[in-house]
Amino acid sequence: MENKGFWSWFLQRVTALLLVIGMAVHFFTFHFSPSRYSSRYYDEIVNRFCSPGWITFHICLLSLVIFHGLNGLWGILIDFNLDKGITLRFRQILWFIGMVLFGAGVYILIWFATEHSGIPA
Repeated sequence: MENKGFWSWFLQRVTALLLVIGMAVHFFTFHFSPSRYSSRYYDEIVNRFCSPGWITFHICLLSLVIFHGLNGLWGILIDFNLDKGITLRFRQILWFIGMVLFGAGVYILIWFATEHSGIPA
């Protein structure tokens, strides 16, 4: 039995489940609140978003999104059975894209939190 792509397949399913849970938590916490019609709702959301726990949650959610998306692209490429050199180069490109996206996302999350929480940058 060949299990060459087992971990890629397995992690795609695990990240899909975690993304559904994580997006539901994010949606109901940040977009559906009983006080969403009050004038203080924006301040309440910004204060909640800037807490270290929620920043950590969103960094984890970001990593899941990036991994799930790029792993899906990798799975599509593998189905084409291309030359080994091409797949190696494509893997390197996906890793680079993933690192750039993750770095940019973390930078934006931390920038937003420091900009809106009164902490000097």
